[in-house]
Amino acid sequence: MQKCQICSQQYPDRPCQKCPDFIGGGEMRHELHQPIPVTLEAPDGLKYPAEILVLNPIELGLRTKAPLQGQYTIRLLDQLMLEVRPVVIRGKGDTHPFDIFVVQRAGETSSRLGGEVYRLLTSTTGQFIEEISQQMPDHLKELVRQRLMAEVEKSELINAMRLGRVLKYERGRFRHLSGQTDMDLPMEEVRSLMHEVVRLGNHRREVIISAEGGRVLDLHGIPFDYQSGGLLAFDITDIIEKERKIHRQQIQAYREAMAAVTGGRFNLVSREEAKNFIVKERILLHSYLKEPKDIALARLSLKKVLSAIPSSRHYHVLLCFSEALTNVLKHAVSGEWFAVQLDGRLRLVVKDDGPGIKLADLPKATLMQHYSTKNSLGCGFTLITHYADRLYLHTDAGGTMLAMEFDNSRSGNPPCSQPEKQ
Repeated sequence: MQKCQICSQQYPDRPCQKCPDFIGGGEMRHELHQPIPVTLEAPDGLKYPAEILVLNPIELGLRTKAPLQGQYTIRLLDQLMLEVRPVVIRGKGDTHPFDIFVVQRAGETSSRLGGEVYRLLTSTTGQFIEEISQQMPDHLKELVRQRLMAEVEKSELINAMRLGRVLKYERGRFRHLSGQTDMDLPMEEVRSLMHEVVRLGNHRREVIISAEGGRVLDLHGIPFDYQSGGLLAFDITDIIEKERKIHRQQIQAYREAMAAVTGGRFNLVSREEAKNFIVKERILLHSYLKEPKDIALARLSLKKVLSAIPSSRHYHVLLCFSEALTNVLKHAVSGEWFAVQLDGRLRLVVKDDGPGIKLADLPKATLMQHYSTKNSLGCGFTLITHYADRLYLHTDAGGTMLAMEFDNSRSGNPPCSQPEKQ
């Protein structure tokens, strides 16, 4: 169309969905408040992401980089499939109309969007909630409306990030309402969740990992009445991976900073690295720690295997060992310890399954004298830092591992200032 060519040249940034010449339809023309993400599937199986920007019963205005030739299949809503063809002469850039020539739903075929489907596509979630709540008993209407709106407000933010899907559940069947249509859901688990939500009349949340372990889904079930409810499904895989990446970057920054401050004597290690600190064939001693009397017994056992270390250091080794064990009982209730004899050095490993140390507290908890929180290593850790030749620490929500190494060849105090008396 000549108008589109002129617009493309003179107004390249003007959005096509605002133009009545792009897609007509009069009162049946509807520009979506929020684009609907869909997938265009070509006959050869290739798939292209797209967004529905505007529509009428016989056309869709799409933004996509799919080739403008041939026909495509769009699977939209449960049991709804559209066959569409691009209209090349209208639109500009990556935005063009697509004619709807086949609509299939629940075994029925037509050439246009029916009233119910069109209403679902063009209604906002808020309008749908108002409609649903009007059908409910008066004593439940406002409560359910408020709870559902609160959940939807959160879901719309995630939906804008292309991560959410909203479905209605009624009598064992699901109907897609909005959001990411190509999100695969584990329907057996979803159906079980919604069955319990409707049966108990309470909101429920479950986080499910896909069968292949590749995706993480956050599912929220909300009851409407005794036989129906709403499901909000969020794919949070990318969010979790982003958080993990940020956490790894923070750990690396702390690792480098703390190693620099201590001249390489203090090192943060990963969970996998921590597993290698207990060399089975080199273990001299191993025991568990459950109550205070176990600390005295552990000291006596360790004292018997310190012959390779200069006698002038025995007191300091036992002091560090006692402080580490005390921290276990103080912060984690129970744990275990190992004495490992390596070439030229003794390694003492203390492990627990406590809550770990918060990342933000690590520098203060490990380097600042007299600093202590419920989850920190406590005041005694400054003594350990002072007297041990090398320290290795791993900590997370699953527990803490501290490995202390003492060289056989060194005697006396390390070449640094004496710590303050505790």
